[in-house]
Amino acid sequence: MASKQPAATRAKPLAMMTRLSPFVSYYKAPKLTDSPDSGAATSAPKLILFAPWMDAQDAHIAKYITYYQTIYPTSTILLVKFTGKLTWSPATQNRAVQPAASYVRSQVDSGALSAAPRAPEVLMHIFSNGGATSVRSIYEVYRRKTGRAFPPHAAVYDSCPGLLSAVRGYHAFTLGLRGPVRLLLAPLIALLIAAVSIWYGPLGFLAGEDMLTRNQRIHNDRTLARQTNRSYVYGKEDAMVDWRHIEEHARDATAKGIPVRRELYQGSAHVAHMRTDGERYWKIVTDTWKESIKRSGTLLPGFT
Repeated sequence: MASKQPAATRAKPLAMMTRLSPFVSYYKAPKLTDSPDSGAATSAPKLILFAPWMDAQDAHIAKYITYYQTIYPTSTILLVKFTGKLTWSPATQNRAVQPAASYVRSQVDSGALSAAPRAPEVLMHIFSNGGATSVRSIYEVYRRKTGRAFPPHAAVYDSCPGLLSAVRGYHAFTLGLRGPVRLLLAPLIALLIAAVSIWYGPLGFLAGEDMLTRNQRIHNDRTLARQTNRSYVYGKEDAMVDWRHIEEHARDATAKGIPVRRELYQGSAHVAHMRTDGERYWKIVTDTWKESIKRSGTLLPGFT
């Protein structure tokens, strides 16, 4: 029998999570009092870091969390949310993920995660530019807090990472707007995005590196993103992230020695690939983790 945990409901779909901050919460798998499947426990990730898309609804997040509880019932799940108000400031982004970085550090310090693992113990699941920003911030904050890179891990990138695009950015920020609110805010959003495009385009020599370019760079920095392998799930029908940006990032990762798997979906929209073909989607996820275990004897340089 498992210890009793709060049950998710329609009103509170993430009731099973323990909240650390408005952006960070975690699920701790209950201890089993019956004979556990030790094989399943040893082959599952010890920690799943789940970084959803910007302003993802709890009900949508819960669909992934509950499925993870089914396929990896012994895994701890760390949820790191991203909202629109975090978009404009790297300092704000870093503050938002501090509880997540601290939680991972506490797991290493307590021995729940190995300080020097022989095989990866963490699986990351990253969605859209919001999730990519959350994880990039975690990489940076974890290094600053510990003096070490984030623990070795495998990663699944869903609909990311992308680069700056005025049209696609407009789609992303106006997606949830309806009726009079859209009429009021859409022109202001368009104006703001135009200003950002000019600031980081013609005036880029003053502005420096934009957030999305920084994401792309950090996610392929092997001194920070110590990944055994990764999979990209993406589609050409994505209106918010250009599939060509994702493939460019995959090529750069391959050139830097990161094993890459590309899965191009047909006919599915942004972060909708699981809904389009869930069986294929979850096989990609589990295959990514299995591949990381196979590579445990040949980890990337510096993983000792």
